[in-house]
Amino acid sequence: MTRIAQHRVLAAGDSFAACSRQVRRFFDLTSLVVYDCLEIRQDRSLAGDDPGFVGALAAAVAENRKIVAALVVDLEKTGIRTIAQLSSLQQGYPSKVLHILTHFLDGFVGIDSYFYNLIDDSHWLPEATSAAIGKDPGKYRLIQLDGYSATPDQAALLHKQR
Repeated sequence: MTRIAQHRVLAAGDSFAACSRQVRRFFDLTSLVVYDCLEIRQDRSLAGDDPGFVGALAAAVAENRKIVAALVVDLEKTGIRTIAQLSSLQQGYPSKVLHILTHFLDGFVGIDSYFYNLIDDSHWLPEATSAAIGKDPGKYRLIQLDGYSATPDQAALLHKQR
């Protein structure tokens, strides 16, 4: 198996196990991102009252901001400078860049999402959620997970076992 994505997911619940179940259920039910194997990394996950939580959460959101900035640069390289020019955007790579960018802005999780806020279905951290974390930090978890894809040979074996 090859790791193809890494995500940090914000969830709320009474325990790591409860938050992990929410995250696994979310990825099991979404058709937007499908992995052959999803590994939840307890050793790299943090509770809201852990000393590194606030910094890790800010860094995860900042990573999404960097991804969005890079997508904007890629879109600008296609010649797009105004919203009016989007009507003439070429299909192919330019339209795919716009597609991925809009997923970040509209809250749809994707393989490119580094941070995902399961509470708000968002790639960002609204002020209200940040304030709620500040009031009851032990209720929140930043769950790290790795998504893996099988090689074609491995995938064939996985499908035979199901």
